[in-house]
Amino acid sequence: MGSFCEGDYCVLSHYAPRWGTIEWGDPKVVKGCMSGTMLRKDVRSHCEVADANGEDVFTCFCNNKDYCNGDKAVDKLDTEPVQLLTCACEGAHCKSPTCLGELCSYVVNHKTKQTEQGCVNASVPLVERRSAGACMIPPITGAMHHTVAKNAEDLLATESCVCGTDYCNMEKPVINVAEKMKCQAFVRAEVMGTKMTSKNVTCTGEYCFKAQIKSKIGHMSQYSTIGCASFIDDAELAEELNPTGCAKFTSENVDVEACMQTTDKRAIGRARANQQVPETTVRRPKPSKPKAKAPLKQKMELSDEEEEEEKALEKKPKEKNRKEEKENEKEEEVEEKNEEPEDEIKEEKEKEEGEEEEKEGEKEQHYIFERPTEAPVPEDSNATLIAVFLLLMLLIVLSGVVWKFELHKKLFRSSYDTVAGG
Repeated sequence: MGSFCEGDYCVLSHYAPRWGTIEWGDPKVVKGCMSGTMLRKDVRSHCEVADANGEDVFTCFCNNKDYCNGDKAVDKLDTEPVQLLTCACEGAHCKSPTCLGELCSYVVNHKTKQTEQGCVNASVPLVERRSAGACMIPPITGAMHHTVAKNAEDLLATESCVCGTDYCNMEKPVINVAEKMKCQAFVRAEVMGTKMTSKNVTCTGEYCFKAQIKSKIGHMSQYSTIGCASFIDDAELAEELNPTGCAKFTSENVDVEACMQTTDKRAIGRARANQQVPETTVRRPKPSKPKAKAPLKQKMELSDEEEEEEKALEKKPKEKNRKEEKENEKEEEVEEKNEEPEDEIKEEKEKEEGEEEEKEGEKEQHYIFERPTEAPVPEDSNATLIAVFLLLMLLIVLSGVVWKFELHKKLFRSSYDTVAGG
């Protein structure tokens, strides 16, 4: 069933135990976990493949769910085709003037002045991806020196350059950047139980690197190295990596740890400026399913009865629409009528009533007033008349009393004058 691991990403990759051009075992697909500061936090889940069908897989990254690097889960990941490079090939290992590979290489042994050109395929997860576009002393993996080095001591004098464009290794890549980092250089390897260890020396480069590989696959069980690396102009940084930091890959049979460090801020800026931009991913083709028949074809196959039913169903909505339109018209008429002045409504009603009454009998006379000509008579008019009448009667009585009193007064005065004079 295999073992399990935990990390920032699940990874599917390849491992090939190589010493130069010698393979100390068959290449194997390895599945494991990867984590560390060299890895970006936004790596997309995808696979890089060498063919359009997505069958020849180079490497896969995913973090969309647990165990996403399993066989069935990997088949569901998006794929990105990666074209192999055509490289110049010259040396004892070459069978033709050119070769196809993931990277082109130019190797020189500064002690013997021997040079070789050729192709390098990823033999170790993670490591080659960060070294693309660099010249390194010593080579960061055991697969990068071809045949110019025989042992670990030879690797201290061997410079390996790898680049990522067609025929970029026709000549040794030129390093134009400032190399400000002083680093230690050291190699240790164990092949078929034999341990090889170099002495410690110093080198100067743009970055200091460290790589450690432990494997149970093949006959090379260990390869460890520290050294210097300087990058050519426009060297592309893999999309899933940061310029500096460390990353670790762990699996059942292979463990890999790699670090890249520098204090040169300009070097970090150049790397970020040349960060790889993700290319358009391709969805894996899914097994085709039988397509449902188009609606037009189904209608052609319907019987006459079904066609009549469909026509009837089509007519019903039309009739409903007509009814709704009529109802809406009636409602609008009612609303318009409600908006007319009340006086006009009263006039119309009175006219209608007058016409009806005229039809009932022509002898009877009816007077229809459009508007009242006098003020309405109050209901308490009789009481008012009575009060006025009583008031008048009271005034008459009072005036009679006053008149009678004055008359008596005049008579009394006249009688008094008569007596006094007589």
